[in-house]
Amino acid sequence: METPRQSDFRRESIEGPLDSAVSFSPERGGIITSLRLAGTEVLYMEEDTFKDPSKNVRGGIPLLFPNSGPVEHELFPGLKQHGFARTMNSWKSMPTGGKPQFAERLSDTDATREQYPYPFTLEVGGSLEEDGTFLMYQRATNTAGTDSAMHMPVAMGLHPYFRVAAAEKENISFQFTGGDVITRDVRVWAKEGGTVSVDNPGTSMPVHIPSIGTLVLTASPEYRKVWIWSLPDKDFICIEPVMRDEGGLVRDPAYVEPGESLTGRFSIRLEK
Repeated sequence: METPRQSDFRRESIEGPLDSAVSFSPERGGIITSLRLAGTEVLYMEEDTFKDPSKNVRGGIPLLFPNSGPVEHELFPGLKQHGFARTMNSWKSMPTGGKPQFAERLSDTDATREQYPYPFTLEVGGSLEEDGTFLMYQRATNTAGTDSAMHMPVAMGLHPYFRVAAAEKENISFQFTGGDVITRDVRVWAKEGGTVSVDNPGTSMPVHIPSIGTLVLTASPEYRKVWIWSLPDKDFICIEPVMRDEGGLVRDPAYVEPGESLTGRFSIRLEK
């Protein structure tokens, strides 16, 4: 059996105020590979998965589109868990100006239309603010003509991996509505590899990790749910803003009309 080829995917980096920086890779699914806030790296990354194109990257902030979670439906043959955007190498960097920021874009191809029969563009971008906050957005546009009746279903999301020692997971404090459910079900997500889903509280979500500080997360209302997931003995916790729960692309997606866009926004700030 042939050994998968290891690749050196190009990364681009932006530096901002208060010792902040963000790196991303258009060649590797547009993924955000690193985020430094107040001098501290807050993301987890397994470099071997990043370098191996046969693997899904475990770490950073993978971009989930058009779906979060698995999908089984005849309309979407072959559409894998978390969609196809995170594995595509056809992302393009877009020019930006002004404050430290980045933007990248993905468009539909013959291959994507076999799994997801809609013309689209997906844009992802971010900026490093003066107060050290990282702001990012995820925008899906239905590029069908305005005279088309093609309503595009979307249930996209983000998959941030935050650094935390495996032994420290039970000491994480979730200081927002729904946090008590996450704490109660710590065995599910920390020991059993399961996922806990809570409603987006619609306010900031402080998450205190003793070894890092308090991550203050905010997800716009388009992300109805927040998923918590990890793996035993791995030094990360995923706190994922997603637009729908599992299967949502089929059961109750958001619809984007021809010529229209749907945008979700997410921010991360570190308080020490």
